[in-house]
Amino acid sequence: MPPSTGLITLALPCYNEAENIVTVMQASILELEKLGRPWELIIIDNHSSDGTAAAVREFMRAEPRVRLFVHTENRLYSGSCATALREAQGELIAIMDSDGQFSAVDLPQMMAQLAAGSNLVMGWRKERHDPVSRKMMSAVFNLMGKLWLGYPLHDLNCGIRMFDRKFAAVAEIRHRINMVNPEMYVRAYNAGLKMTEVVITHAERTKGQTSHDFTKSYLIFKLVNTYFRALRSEKKSKS
Repeated sequence: MPPSTGLITLALPCYNEAENIVTVMQASILELEKLGRPWELIIIDNHSSDGTAAAVREFMRAEPRVRLFVHTENRLYSGSCATALREAQGELIAIMDSDGQFSAVDLPQMMAQLAAGSNLVMGWRKERHDPVSRKMMSAVFNLMGKLWLGYPLHDLNCGIRMFDRKFAAVAEIRHRINMVNPEMYVRAYNAGLKMTEVVITHAERTKGQTSHDFTKSYLIFKLVNTYFRALRSEKKSKS
């Protein structure tokens, strides 16, 4: 969609987040109001089965700046981000997980980096509040990202990022998987755009359940390895 002048878009992908989504929307709106610019909040419900969409629809009755998109099938996390890219109308666009672990309080520092010349700003969970098993899995993913792609930042799978329209124009999401940052990096790299990171706030998940099944670790690593290998073939070599 063409951008609306001055508008900030915050997109919240969600899957079975009925326990969190209203609280996250309320907290996000409080922070968006502080920006001094027009904003929109878009919710991408990835075929939830727990009433997430119904909770959003009820919330929308009092807040017309919230829009809801409901997938008719589960398109995994990357599919939700692709919908956010397609539907966002803002000049600046942020995509943030809706599980309560991330906060729109970090948007101003991301906007500052965009104003300074970056096109894509990733979050970095320098102080992370997750179970040890999840931290270990992320450490392996980070290593794989560096080995396969030369991923240059600290946190390959952080759930908050922000970007401008230059990046949105090239940010084609082709792969269906429960992550998106590595593909965003490759699209930015290939387009010669600038990517940076900022340290963000991170909270422990207190409600709901993660959509990742860590009991299937081998299959997850195999899938992610295939994903990185495909992205490596898509990443342009530069002399």
